[in-house]
Amino acid sequence: MTQPGRSAVVAPASAAARTRWWGVDAARGLAVLGMMAAHVLPRDELQGELLVDGRPSVLFAVVAGVALGLVTGGPSPHRERAGSARLQLVIRAALLVGLGLLLWMLPSGIAIILDYYGVMFVLVMPFLFLRRRWLAIGAALLLVAMPLVRDAVVDGRWGAVPDSDPAARALDYLLTGYYPALLWLPLLLAGLLIARCDLGATRARVTALSLGVAASLVGYGSAALVPAIDTSAHSGTTAELLGSGGLAVAIIAGLTLVLDRTATPRAVRVLATPFVAIGRIPLTVYTAHVLIIASLAAFGPAGQFESAVGISLFAALTIAAALVGLLCMRMGWRGPLEALFSVVAGLPGRRVAASPAVRQ
Repeated sequence: MTQPGRSAVVAPASAAARTRWWGVDAARGLAVLGMMAAHVLPRDELQGELLVDGRPSVLFAVVAGVALGLVTGGPSPHRERAGSARLQLVIRAALLVGLGLLLWMLPSGIAIILDYYGVMFVLVMPFLFLRRRWLAIGAALLLVAMPLVRDAVVDGRWGAVPDSDPAARALDYLLTGYYPALLWLPLLLAGLLIARCDLGATRARVTALSLGVAASLVGYGSAALVPAIDTSAHSGTTAELLGSGGLAVAIIAGLTLVLDRTATPRAVRVLATPFVAIGRIPLTVYTAHVLIIASLAAFGPAGQFESAVGISLFAALTIAAALVGLLCMRMGWRGPLEALFSVVAGLPGRRVAASPAVRQ
């Protein structure tokens, strides 16, 4: 119900906007923990990549798409509030870019993802209220086309861009950087499509799980059949995005199937609670772990910690994140940064609600 004096622009009108999905939060928590693991676990004489290389950030991107879909109405998108939703998304994107740029200044050795996510949020806006068919078509076209565009830019087929050129920074964010927004946009669209298909329906969850597993097998399996295909983390090929994105979809759907049903055993929920708690304060946990790693730069930047330091640090970060998350969950609080972002993003709506009525 809308409180007296508050505008309907900022008040959710459906259960889809109000529901906290344990499976989605748990997937987000796993993504954050995976990124922390990639940054601190030891890699002494490691041949090849770890499971946590690249895939947790992909999972985080798909979950971000799911979250965007849920807050804009889930299976019944609030198209009448499209302008307000896009404005709030632009503000959140700007905040993410600003915070990300600040974190890049620290000696953490981490390829910060937040500013790239901010760019992705801007790019997703034209797709935010499309029907499911067009979301699926858009995601498929981008998945195939954008890696080809990136390759053409990297190979210089369309002309070289000097590093001093401002366009080089734009290309970094869009196509050639650590988390190229145009290449990763299909991941957000996949998450958005999941939310539009109604997470409350078992059939939708099973379908998403099946499609995710199939996509992952096709993506990663292609490298086994065609050795020239690169599916390594952050390679940005269609096969890698399909493999890691499909895995992310399967994880989200699987966790929702297990955790978001009335028959879920209490013991399962208890075991999942720490992951859910971390998943509800992801921005706070991510930022805090970057600050901590930067403060320990003397022991080695991200990815270069010795075994004893890296394992101990990951355990300490995980326990601390879980404790803070559980406290916030118990008290009904948001994480500090989550609360700040929510307040700032909601300011335009509050100003409209507080303004006097215009006489006709």
